[in-house]
Amino acid sequence: MRMKLALGIYLVAGVVDIWLGTTYFSSKQFMSYHAQAVGVPWEEVDVGVQTLILGLMKLAGGGWLALGFFAIVMASAAFKTRSLVARWTLPVGAFIAYSASFAATWGVYQQTGAPTPWALSLEMIGFVLLALMIDAPWSSSFSDTKDANVGP
Repeated sequence: MRMKLALGIYLVAGVVDIWLGTTYFSSKQFMSYHAQAVGVPWEEVDVGVQTLILGLMKLAGGGWLALGFFAIVMASAAFKTRSLVARWTLPVGAFIAYSASFAATWGVYQQTGAPTPWALSLEMIGFVLLALMIDAPWSSSFSDTKDANVGP
């Protein structure tokens, strides 16, 4: 039951990541908090800077899409195989991504006062830590997993 609950949490996180990725990747201009951070509306931003910002937003969006795909695949693999590798790789990878997102959004918020989504990043860190604590892969015996059959 614990593993199913952790799987559900990871799947929800994956769907949120795909939603964020799609939003950023498909955007035609920066977000309202970006405008607040730079102090000018999109239309007044130099075309070269617009191109750079949209490129960085596509990069961020692609990262969120990849993280969402990664979360869904790794959570499914961890549930199906009980692989300790998958059960550790998913929360560590997600924690790194969400921590980077938090650092970026918190930094912009601190410097500009713009309402960046730093709280969402922090919530996702908490969500992943909750799933990790529920799953508790450290309490599993390596010999009880399919990872024990890996090797020559």
